[in-house]
Amino acid sequence: MDDSVEPSVIVLGGAILDMARGTLTRDGVILPLRSKSFRLLCELARNSGRVMSKDELLGTVWPGVIVSEDSLTQAIRDIRRSLGDEHQRLIRTVARRGFILVPDAADPPLAVAPVVGGVPPLWRRPHIAILPLANETGDPDRGPILDGLIEEVTNGLARFRNLTVVARHSAFAAARAGLPLSGIGARLRAAYLVDGTARLVGGQLRIALALNDAATGDVLWGDSFDAGDSGLLALQDLVPRRIVGRLFTTIEEAGYRSSLHRGPGDLTAFEHLARGKALLRSYGPGVNERALAQFAAAIEADPAFGIAYSYRALASLSLHDYGLAPQEVKLGARADAMQGVELSPDESRCHGILGYCHATLGEFDAGESAATKAVALNPYDADAQFGLAIVLVWRGDSEAALGRIEKAKEMNPLWPIYYDSLHSEALLFLGRYAESARLLLRLPTLSPRQEMRLAAAFALAGETGPARHHAARARAAQPDWDFVEMARIAYSRRSSADVQRLIDGIKAAQNLLAEG
Repeated sequence: MDDSVEPSVIVLGGAILDMARGTLTRDGVILPLRSKSFRLLCELARNSGRVMSKDELLGTVWPGVIVSEDSLTQAIRDIRRSLGDEHQRLIRTVARRGFILVPDAADPPLAVAPVVGGVPPLWRRPHIAILPLANETGDPDRGPILDGLIEEVTNGLARFRNLTVVARHSAFAAARAGLPLSGIGARLRAAYLVDGTARLVGGQLRIALALNDAATGDVLWGDSFDAGDSGLLALQDLVPRRIVGRLFTTIEEAGYRSSLHRGPGDLTAFEHLARGKALLRSYGPGVNERALAQFAAAIEADPAFGIAYSYRALASLSLHDYGLAPQEVKLGARADAMQGVELSPDESRCHGILGYCHATLGEFDAGESAATKAVALNPYDADAQFGLAIVLVWRGDSEAALGRIEKAKEMNPLWPIYYDSLHSEALLFLGRYAESARLLLRLPTLSPRQEMRLAAAFALAGETGPARHHAARARAAQPDWDFVEMARIAYSRRSSADVQRLIDGIKAAQNLLAEG
């Protein structure tokens, strides 16, 4: 973007700040704001997306005048009151640093800053519109039910705060104007469009959906969902959750694929995040380091992109083998995760990752509280359910964790493979050893520690051959490791009964290996 182009009109929630005319209005009515507060708002707007220190703001708004920070705090409070920003989505406090204006938190990014030369602002989030379903059931009375389903999907997708979802009434109005998909996309300024049909198959309702690239018309994803015997209940519950999960995952994948065709300097914060998450979910040498670099680049592109801080926390723990990470790494990860929550308080994944960071430090009450809030903020997010399961397993409640894991898998039938690793761990701690082993075998590659955990599960299940085989693989990969001591360290914050069960299995597997 050309830095010389500065927007004079910025949309802030339902208000419009016109810096050239010196007005802040909502629905044509001027909002009351004292002169210093208005000047402060203009300074934040000119520097939107950048943290401004308290000293910088005091020197700019109150030049040559000695005032306390209370004056700044009061002015910020006045602005938030005028904007109706009680939840601090627009003007955010960055601990020990200052304040940042993030108009993107509530408005379409294209209304905030002009696009120059076809290059979008680096903090731009993807826009998506969910269009009404074509009712091909032959029953016009089903129309309101189908519209209700799309409204549920729209609201569910909007809970993923790093997307911008077009309001239902706008999407429906554009779709019913008779425009082609490209025209609908242009009118709604949406990068992605979802359309579909509803028909009866064997007397049961089937919803077919497609995610389209609005610019090219390419179909990026398509799937069908059956209401089944549950009928209306499924349309209100399971079907929307599955649709929302698949849509969000596919949009992230589309962002990742599009990023591969452009240089690093042209990527948006969202695309850096998508690259980092793809790396974090993959296997191979150097992937964690590269993921960390992508999350750092996302933060540089948008310093207020809270979820990038959260994933940087997760990547740093991954780089140091999670439970084996040094104390200073765990504390640093928790600090990053707390920053993520402060910047994006409505983003469920930030709370979920914070919960995990608390758990690595043995702070289980705080961890479960954060993970539970993540589920409350976004019950459509399979990862939020899974994050709560992690904390429950770690604090020794694997029975409750199983329900969360199964719910996460139900919501996302294409779950990432690390779901199976935790699922296997929970089953082992519950004494379901054979199931635990079979589930861990699904992973495409196993670390030496996972090989030994698999050997332990087989040994506890009485399957001596597989136990000996996988213990040998673990020992061959790391001949100098003390796997028992490593388990004690990695699981030091866990339930003592769970730790002892695992250690007993490791010892049994190693004894089988020694016996030949």
